[in-house]
Amino acid sequence: MRYLALFTLVSLPAMAMTNVDLYRTEVVLEQNVKNADAQARVDGMKEIIVRASGDRSALDNDVVKKALSQNSQYLSQMSYGQINNQKTMQLVFSKPQIQTLLGQAKLPIWPAERANILVWLVEETQNDRSIAWEDSSSSTLQHIKQQAEDRGLPLTLPVGDFDDATGINVSDLWGGFAQPVGAASQRYPVDAVMVVRAQGDTLRWTLYDQKPNTIGVTRQAPMSGSAQGVDSANQMIDQISQYYAKNNAVVLADESSEAVKIRFVDLGNAVDFFLLEEQLKKLSSVASLDILTIQGQQVTFKVHLLTSSSEFEQQLSRMLDVTRLDPVIEVPAIEPQKIEPVIEATQPVANSANSEAASVEAKPAVVPVGETILLYEWNGAPATVPVLTEVTEQEAEPVDGIQDSMTL
Repeated sequence: MRYLALFTLVSLPAMAMTNVDLYRTEVVLEQNVKNADAQARVDGMKEIIVRASGDRSALDNDVVKKALSQNSQYLSQMSYGQINNQKTMQLVFSKPQIQTLLGQAKLPIWPAERANILVWLVEETQNDRSIAWEDSSSSTLQHIKQQAEDRGLPLTLPVGDFDDATGINVSDLWGGFAQPVGAASQRYPVDAVMVVRAQGDTLRWTLYDQKPNTIGVTRQAPMSGSAQGVDSANQMIDQISQYYAKNNAVVLADESSEAVKIRFVDLGNAVDFFLLEEQLKKLSSVASLDILTIQGQQVTFKVHLLTSSSEFEQQLSRMLDVTRLDPVIEVPAIEPQKIEPVIEATQPVANSANSEAASVEAKPAVVPVGETILLYEWNGAPATVPVLTEVTEQEAEPVDGIQDSMTL
């Protein structure tokens, strides 16, 4: 399914860093796809996950895979539009929900404030080499721009006016001469400069991750790479996005928006425990588990949820062989506090016993707050623990074709 990404570029004062709208996208609805709306929501959420994390492999994460099947819980707005006579679905995802999901999946977040990169693209044809300006119809440039939008990578393209045309030579860009590149780029308020050389379906790129006025002046070495094939533009932008995401990623705490404590009783043995743990992890409503206590035939978990607690309990009853019991209220033990007397001084009266009078005031008692723990009985068939028996020499049977070495 094809989709178009929309993100807002808002230049911040006195700096070139760009604030990217990470959570909005527009997906083209394919008419020949069954359940096109549902597929569009999945594709849109996939794009948002990659854009927010900066990592395409995030889509392989088990927690993310579960969340994709419940994408409606992460949507905050949905409407329909049209682009080039094609019906589209406009989607806005919830920033807190997506960030919580990434935390649950132990994935980083690439902050919305991102480096703005000036791109000088030089294309070689059979006859000559030319620079692709901002309004160029170059297919290579269009692919670069589209992929950068999908990944949330802010790009600036030279406008191609008189100053640009006279400020740098194609040979300087193609030859990788740093000082001319830096000088020609200083008119643009960007954080980095990238020179791309295109030959057919091969792209060779050099990234100067520094302000233009320092290029060719400092000893900072540029990065370089290459990509080849019909998707070379996608490969290149993925490499650059991965670089910036890795260097600027923020790892959030893996706390979910909702978590419950749940206790299972009547577990037969350790095998039952491991079986229960694996079955819980497979539930689509579960992000992760923390084992709190194991005591006798019972175990208590803290379950981080991708859904509401009621939906989790419904799924639990459907998918696992358990019986719901009345929840328990667990009150933490509090050590008894020593009551210290408070002596209130009175006005002294000469030769009066009242001069030594004192009153004792007790501190108010601390009432502990109870915590609700869901309680379930495990009804699974008792797991069989294999028992190894020792075979005595008398019980051992001879194997055909093998004779006792002591037999003559």
